[in-house]
Amino acid sequence: MNKLYLILTLLTITVFFVLMLFTQNDKNRTYIKFVLIGYPLMAITISYNNFAFAIFDIITFIFLLFLYKRKYYTIKTGSVYTILFFILTATILIGLFLAESLTSESLRVVIQYVSIIIFAKILIEEFYADREYFFSVIYYLKFALIISLIFLICQFIFGTGFTFDKTTNINVLSGTNIRYPSYFQDPQKYAQFLSAVSFLFLIKDPVSKKLSNLNYILLIFTLVSLLYTGGRAALGGLFLGIGIILFFGRSQYKLVLLSCIIVLGFIAFNFSSNFAMLNRGATLTDAYDFRYSIWQDAYKIFESHPLFGIGIGNYANYVYVHNPDQFWVIDHEITYFDHPESGYLKLLTEFGIIGFVALFSFLFIIIFKVLKQYVSERDNDLLLLIAALGSWFVGFYTVYSLGDLRIRLLILVFTLLLYSRYKWNSIDAKEQITNYL
Repeated sequence: MNKLYLILTLLTITVFFVLMLFTQNDKNRTYIKFVLIGYPLMAITISYNNFAFAIFDIITFIFLLFLYKRKYYTIKTGSVYTILFFILTATILIGLFLAESLTSESLRVVIQYVSIIIFAKILIEEFYADREYFFSVIYYLKFALIISLIFLICQFIFGTGFTFDKTTNINVLSGTNIRYPSYFQDPQKYAQFLSAVSFLFLIKDPVSKKLSNLNYILLIFTLVSLLYTGGRAALGGLFLGIGIILFFGRSQYKLVLLSCIIVLGFIAFNFSSNFAMLNRGATLTDAYDFRYSIWQDAYKIFESHPLFGIGIGNYANYVYVHNPDQFWVIDHEITYFDHPESGYLKLLTEFGIIGFVALFSFLFIIIFKVLKQYVSERDNDLLLLIAALGSWFVGFYTVYSLGDLRIRLLILVFTLLLYSRYKWNSIDAKEQITNYL
């Protein structure tokens, strides 16, 4: 498998170089398109000594050093986001400095933190330069989901061994039915991906007068695929997102979602034995009891390191010393938990309260502003993106999905889509007021 990783990495980087050398298109946008179209491959990682680089990291650093061209068209973002970013970054650095001990995992996560920031800068510049680029990125994310459905079909045919990962996740074979992860390592992360991206099929491009039937078909396939993952928290997140649309959205979206729920219910009722979601080995109570003991341990870790945490990417290393009962046995090998069965507690323990508040303040300030704007503008694309993020917030409660670089990219892209659309709507509103006066 290591040879396969190396081959895939070299092949992907070679294609990236060739594309960049011969493309006549804007190289910044070509880089973004390559990342999002090649989304399934971006998390593949190769290691050398203590250094580990994902394909995404490698092509991002190469692009920044040799190919990136700054776009000078900008929209003023406001100092609060800059302040929060510096607080988060400083907290991460202080947490690493104060950590009892560190491993190469912390270095890997720091490298990815930097590469994510670089990608965010390039993407937001493109959003600011062209408001229609919003729809191009939506298309790329839809494409990534369609590829995941094709990958899922291959797993139905060839088994879950059809994967990019070195070992099979323990959740795949838990319960009476297989829980399918597609090109993700964990079916719970795939469930979060499906739940969030499904709402994008209700966003139409600016040229068409209405959504095509293909969008509705793909939406149904996505929801059915979610049942194969067994991700109950992600399903709960999906229903939260649907609730947001039903409560605040236009009647046409309400009708579409209600129709999809009816179709999904019909399929689930008649083919319930096929779906891992409906045949989980553990009840909700059992799952809660298992997680609750881990949550208690994680909260005690936070209480011991309340301000700056134990160091980013350092959870597994810390519990190896202080909570050695937190482990799985996979292929006869002991693997210590790298998160406490909750994304929120993972961030709280590793970032401390300062970093935790800075990160989620960044997200919730944007969401609050967007919701406030939606009341007056009624931009339904904004509401659909909020529903997508809301679905992820629920799923994140039980699994630290940001451990997968692709989910980090997804949440980052959703956040920047929201923010850029909000800023363009604000500009339009000011121009209307100016013209009126």
